[in-house]
Amino acid sequence: MRNHGSLPAIALVLCSGLVACATASPSPEAQRVIAVDGVPGPLCDNLGTVIGESQPHGWGSGDTTGEQLVAEATAEAMQRAAQRGATHIFLSPVTMQEKNGAPFQATRTGVAFRCGGR
Repeated sequence: MRNHGSLPAIALVLCSGLVACATASPSPEAQRVIAVDGVPGPLCDNLGTVIGESQPHGWGSGDTTGEQLVAEATAEAMQRAAQRGATHIFLSPVTMQEKNGAPFQATRTGVAFRCGGR
């Protein structure tokens, strides 16, 4: 009989890398949050600042592009807004850090709002 005790651990490591790479896709809740170009009107409650960050992930991190980092940071900020019950988010420009001339970290800050009866 063969010992397969290490297979779940290997699968977990491989899957965690795939999950980290998939974070650029917003969750269904985050997809319902509407990005706005300015602070919404007086019928909206300010739910506070949310921050999304992204860094290259594990193996092959040198292949992570700046666009991927921006997408992941934006998705995380929108997810955090959704977790607070936001319907809208006012996003600031992305702050990108480089290391050795390559994109290393993206940060996206936003203000979450709950507007109307949603």
